[in-house]
Amino acid sequence: MRKVVLILLVLLFSVCAGASLAFAQPLDRGELLGVLPQAPDLNEPVTRGAFGAMLVKAASLPAVSGQVYQARDVDPGSWYAPALAALRERGIMAGYPDGTLRPGQPVTGAEAAVMVARTLGLFGTPGQPEAGPLKPDHWASSLYNWLVNQGLVSARSDPEGALTVREAADFLARVFGSDPQAVDIVEKSGRAQAGVKAMRFKSNIDMVMRPRAGMAGQVPVLSGSGQISAELVLPATMHQVARWRFEAAGGPAAEGGRLPELETEQYLVGGKMYMKMTDPATGKAEWMRLPENALPDLEALMKESLEAGKMGAGGMPEGLKPYFHYQLLGTAEKDGRKVFEIGYYGRIDDLAAFFKLAVPESLRDTLDGLQFERSLEKAGKLVRSISYWGRDYISADDYLPCGGELRTVLSFADRFQGEAVPFELIEMRMRVEECAYGEQIKIELPPEALQAREMPLPQEETTGS
Repeated sequence: MRKVVLILLVLLFSVCAGASLAFAQPLDRGELLGVLPQAPDLNEPVTRGAFGAMLVKAASLPAVSGQVYQARDVDPGSWYAPALAALRERGIMAGYPDGTLRPGQPVTGAEAAVMVARTLGLFGTPGQPEAGPLKPDHWASSLYNWLVNQGLVSARSDPEGALTVREAADFLARVFGSDPQAVDIVEKSGRAQAGVKAMRFKSNIDMVMRPRAGMAGQVPVLSGSGQISAELVLPATMHQVARWRFEAAGGPAAEGGRLPELETEQYLVGGKMYMKMTDPATGKAEWMRLPENALPDLEALMKESLEAGKMGAGGMPEGLKPYFHYQLLGTAEKDGRKVFEIGYYGRIDDLAAFFKLAVPESLRDTLDGLQFERSLEKAGKLVRSISYWGRDYISADDYLPCGGELRTVLSFADRFQGEAVPFELIEMRMRVEECAYGEQIKIELPPEALQAREMPLPQEETTGS
C-alpha cells in the first residue's frame, strides 16, 4: 500500500505539472443551444430551468441515479427536470428559502456565476474573500468575484441583471472550454519545461480541514500554514525543507489551540529516501532512512512520467482533456520581465477513473495489478471530488513558469468502510514565490544523513479484504 501511495503522489505531481499538455477543447455554442426544446431567441432572457439544462450539458454532468426529490415547483415531466435533479443532488442549484427552484424565472448573472462555480467544486473560497465588483456582504460575492478574477466574467457585467440566451451559452462555452491563446502559451511552456534539467522553488501553503455539518464540538477545525523550499535535479534527485504550524479550534482536540510546530528535511538520492524529523516533544532532530523495499523505482517512474509529458497534447489520453481548462488573463510585469497570466481550473469526480487515464500502461507493471486496482478503488470511495484552480505566471521570453498560485478543495465521502467520515473537506492554497532553473543547481547528501539508521515500518496486511 505504501508503494501505491508514493506512486500515486509522483503521478499526481507529474500530471499536474504537465497539465498544460491536456486541455478541454473549445465548446460550440450550438451544442449548448441544442438541449433546448426549440430554437430560442438569442436576445431573450434565459430561464433558470433552461440555464440549468445547458449547464449540465456543458459540464457533462451524469444523470442522477434513482429517484431524487424535486422542488415543489418543478414538474417531474418537464424537459428540464432531469437536469435540475442532477444540479439539486449535487448542491449546485440550492433554490430559495421557500423550497422552490423557480425554473421559469430569468437567471441573473450572480445566480449563473454561483452555479457554475459550484459545478467546478467551489462552494466557498479559502483564506480571504476574493476582491472584486461585489461587496463582501453580497450573498454571491466570494464566488462571483472569483470568476471575475479568473477572467471568466467581465468586471463590467451586471450581476443583478438577467442573462440572455446568447450570453448564457457564451459564458458556459467559455468556462467549460479553453481559450485557444492560453492553450498555445501553455503548450509552448510544456515544451520549454521538457528541456529543464534542474529547478528550485519556494512556496507558502495554507490549509484547513473542515468538519462535517453536525460535528461542531466533536471534532476540531484544523488549520495550518507552512513554507516549503525544494530543489529537484531530474529525473529523481530531490532536496526539500518544510516547516509547518498547525492550530485546532473547537472539539476535544482543540484544547491549547496551537499545536507543536513541525519541521522536516528530506533527500531523495540514488533511489534512497533520507528524512530528518524533529520530535515535537523533545525538540531533538534525527536522520532516518526509509527501507529500500518501501520505495518503488522512483527514478524509472519519473523518467516514464516525464517522457509521457514530452509527447505533447497529441500524446495525452483524450479522456484527460476535459479535466483542464485555461484562460489567458493578460500580461504583467514580474521581477522586471514580461509574463503571461494564465488562469486554470478543473474538477475530478472519479479519482480512480482519472488515474487509470493518467497512468501509462507501462507504469502499471511497477505494481501488482490487483493491488493497484484495489488502492484506486479505496481512494475513490474516500474522496468524493478534487477541485483545483489558480493562475500561472509564464515568462514571455523562455516560456518557463516563474510563479503562481494553486487552490485545491478535496471533498470526502460521507462514509468510508462503514464508518462516518467526520471531515467534509480539505482546502489548500499554495503560492509559488520563487522559481529558478539551471544546471548550476546541485544536490549533495550531508555526511550525517549517510549515517542515518533505517526507519522501522509496520508490516503491511496481505489479506484479500
